[in-house]
Amino acid sequence: MTLVFAIVQVGAILLAACAVGWVLSAAFISPGSRFRLERVGWSFALGCGTLIAFVPASLGIGIRPGWIGFLILAALLVAVSRQLAPLTLPSPPARGRKEIGGGEFDRPTGDNSPLLPAGEGWGEGRSRALLKVLIVLGVAAYALRALTEPMWANDFIAIWGLKGKTIFGAVGYPERLRGLEFAHPEYPLGLPLLYAGISFLTGRWDDHAMALLFPLFQVATLLVLFGWLRRRGASLAVAGLAAATVAWFEPLYSGFLTGMAEVPLAFCALLFGAALADALDDMDTGALCRLAFAAALIAATKNEGMFLAVAGSLLALIFGKGARWKIALAALGPALLVRALHLPWRGRLPLADFEWNLFSMERVWDSIAAAMLLLGWATWASLALLLVLIALGDRVPAGNRLLLLAACAAVAYLVIPAFAVRGPAWLIETTLLRTSAALGPIVAAGIAVRFRGLKPPPSRYTQQG
Repeated sequence: MTLVFAIVQVGAILLAACAVGWVLSAAFISPGSRFRLERVGWSFALGCGTLIAFVPASLGIGIRPGWIGFLILAALLVAVSRQLAPLTLPSPPARGRKEIGGGEFDRPTGDNSPLLPAGEGWGEGRSRALLKVLIVLGVAAYALRALTEPMWANDFIAIWGLKGKTIFGAVGYPERLRGLEFAHPEYPLGLPLLYAGISFLTGRWDDHAMALLFPLFQVATLLVLFGWLRRRGASLAVAGLAAATVAWFEPLYSGFLTGMAEVPLAFCALLFGAALADALDDMDTGALCRLAFAAALIAATKNEGMFLAVAGSLLALIFGKGARWKIALAALGPALLVRALHLPWRGRLPLADFEWNLFSMERVWDSIAAAMLLLGWATWASLALLLVLIALGDRVPAGNRLLLLAACAAVAYLVIPAFAVRGPAWLIETTLLRTSAALGPIVAAGIAVRFRGLKPPPSRYTQQG
């Protein structure tokens, strides 16, 4: 019963943070049901961001992090968001049926639902029920893996959990953390600060109850995935199948990765990719703000988050049109700001496991060879299936950009080991499978949106007539 009470307490804190996030999300998400599922996922992200930010903010003004500091910061953010809320595009008026791109679509009166083919549904009721059951069972299976024992992965104990527990116990970032090379002090502090923020609000460190974070990260990922696909024109069947596949993606949602940064990174990468695609397609005026927040969050999660921000900025410059520089700045600027805000705490620290002068093409080939030997027949079969699905899909720009962003990260995971001090094979064998698993949700979104069978929805200018 003590564990149940602790989990309920952590759940209540996360619910309160999500409620704050829901209010904040009005600053860059248009009202109406078109964004409803996505908004819940974004609200969870904003709530986690508030839990992260209130710790250094409280210490910066000289008070111990707690409910007072959290509520003060939440109130300030809500006040700012209310000033920004009018910038979001209101829902367009209902216009009934409309001819767009050669096909006939329905827009339910008084609703801001996505444009969908007339009469579209799940098909057979049994298929619809089966997909729902699969998604729920996938979430339940991961919750069982995550909550049956305290978070135990080696990187949680030595890196993410150690930093969070130390920040909570020392009420700050002690100098000794900078000297612990095994703890990788050069890593971003977003996840440790999230752990510490929850601990400051509960009044104790409980690495068992805080495992609840990870099933909630999974749920938020599924909500954003399903909601974004529906808003971008995917059918209920396609969106549901994509969500069910991700829900059962055990390489990511495993007991081992619970407590580590891959699950949060997968969530943040999906947010970043979806917002980038929306901004490039000029879907709504809030897309730039969503992109900026996702860029800050992804840079605070892992070092490769900074790489994704750079890659997204370059994609914006290549594929963007009139607003390409604004989109590139929104993708990269907040990430750079997060890196700058780390300097007062951790200083300038090099990557411990890498030496840039070690690079050679021979080491790159060694890395690729090690990856090919590591992958088993099941992984090769899965990759072949992904290639087939990509080949069969339509050329939808949003899907192409998400897949290109994921491909940039995959190439980086193969090239970066060439800089590894202990050799390319060592880094490939110890990190490739778990780090690449974080690309699962964004790849699923990129593939699924290409099967929607529709041309890209109109931009906000087209919708306004």
